[in-house]
Amino acid sequence: MSERQWMMTPERNTRRSKRPGPVRRCLTALHRWSTLFFGVVLLAVTTCGVPLLYGAEIFRATNADLYRPTHSAHPLSAGEALEKVREAHPDFVAGNVVPDEGIYLVTDPDLNKLYAVDPGTGDITGSGHYYGGFQGFVENLHAFGLSNPAYPGYIPALGKPLPSLGIDELEGMTYGSAVVGLSGILLLFLAASGIVLWWPGLKRFASGFTVRRGKSSYVRNRELHKVVGIVAVPFLLMWALTGAAAKFPSVQKAWLAVTAGNPAEIKSQNWDFTSRPVKAGTPDIGVDEAAAAAVAAVPGEIHNNRLPAADDPAAGYLFEISQPGKDPYSETMLAGNGWVYVDRHDAGHVKVVWDGEGSTASNTFYEQAVYTSHFGWYVNGWWRTVWAVFGLLPLLLALTGLATWTSRRRKQRARRMLRQERQQEKKADEVSA
Repeated sequence: MSERQWMMTPERNTRRSKRPGPVRRCLTALHRWSTLFFGVVLLAVTTCGVPLLYGAEIFRATNADLYRPTHSAHPLSAGEALEKVREAHPDFVAGNVVPDEGIYLVTDPDLNKLYAVDPGTGDITGSGHYYGGFQGFVENLHAFGLSNPAYPGYIPALGKPLPSLGIDELEGMTYGSAVVGLSGILLLFLAASGIVLWWPGLKRFASGFTVRRGKSSYVRNRELHKVVGIVAVPFLLMWALTGAAAKFPSVQKAWLAVTAGNPAEIKSQNWDFTSRPVKAGTPDIGVDEAAAAAVAAVPGEIHNNRLPAADDPAAGYLFEISQPGKDPYSETMLAGNGWVYVDRHDAGHVKVVWDGEGSTASNTFYEQAVYTSHFGWYVNGWWRTVWAVFGLLPLLLALTGLATWTSRRRKQRARRMLRQERQQEKKADEVSA
C-alpha cells in the first residue's frame, strides 16, 4: 500500500492518536528547529572531541623516539631541563615544563610546540607539536571554535573579540569561543528537552526503550532516535554542562547553587595572582625553588610547571600537583588536581588555587567527577572507548532525527495534496450540479 493510499483508508481516519498539548508541541518545535538550524555546528564541536580522548597516546606513539629516557642516579630537575632548551634554542619562548613518561617536555605557552629532554643525559632528544596537524585542528575546533592562532585551522574572523556589553564573562572572549560555549548550552537544552519528549509515562515506561522493526521507516527512526537519546543523555548532559561552564562560569555557578555548592569556590575564579612589586633587576627565583614552595603548600608530585611570561614582572609560577589518592588525572599526560601559584621573586608568597580541602561536597564532586568526566582521562585507553562510543552517538541522533523530519515532511506534503485534490473534486461536483 502506498503512503497516499494508506492516508485514504477509513482505518487511518478512525484511529487518531491523542493530540499533544500546546506546551509539548512548543517544546517539540524548539527541539526540532534548533537542531536543524544549529545542528551542524553542534555536531562538529561534539564529534571532534572523540580523537582528543587519545591525544596523549597518539602523540607518544607518533613520537616514540622522544620517550627513551636514560637511567641516572642524578637526573636533571625541571629547571635544569628548561635551561638546556634555552641554551640550545634561545629564541624559543617556553611556557611549561611537563614531566611525562620519564622525560621532560619543554613546551610553548599553548602546550603545542615542544622539545624533549632526557633527564639522565641532559640531551635534547627531539622536538614536535603536541597539537600539530589533524590533532591540532580538532583541538582548535573543539576547544576554541577555530579562534586560536596557535593551532591549525585558525580563522581570523572567529578570533576577534566579542563586544563585552559590560558583561564580565564576555570580556576578551572571541567569537569562536562563544560558539563553543553556546553549543554547550544548546546541547544542554536538547538533552533536557529530549528527556521530557521521550518520557512515555510510568505505565508504558518499557516502551521508551523499544524500537519496533515491523513499522514504517518514520516510526523506526523516531523510536531509534528516542532510545539512543535517552541512553546517551547522561554523557550528553555532562558534556553540555562542563563545555558550557568552561566558557561561561555562570553556568557552573548555577549548577553549584542548585546542588548546595559554593559558587565562590569555583577554581577558574581563583586564577588571579600577581607577583609582588620588586626593584628592577631583582632575580627570578627559578622554577625549582618555586616548585619546592608549591609542594610545601600542597604535597604531591608536580605534573606541570607553568612558567611566568618573561616580559611580565607581575606574573607568577603555576604548578599542577597530583595529590596521592586524590588525582583523577594521575595516569594521564596532563595530570594534576592541585593548583598552586608562587611569586616569581618570593617563594614565601604562595596562593593555593584549588586543592579540594574545605570545599563543599558539591564543589568537590564537580571538580573531581563531573568536570574530569568531560575528558575521560581518569580511565585507561580501553575504558575510554566508552567515551568514544558515546561521543559518536550524536552522529546517529543527527541521522535518525533528520530521517524522521524528512519522513514527516513527506507525509505533510501528501496530506496537503490529498486535501487539495478533495477540494478540487468538491468544486468540480458543485460546478456539474
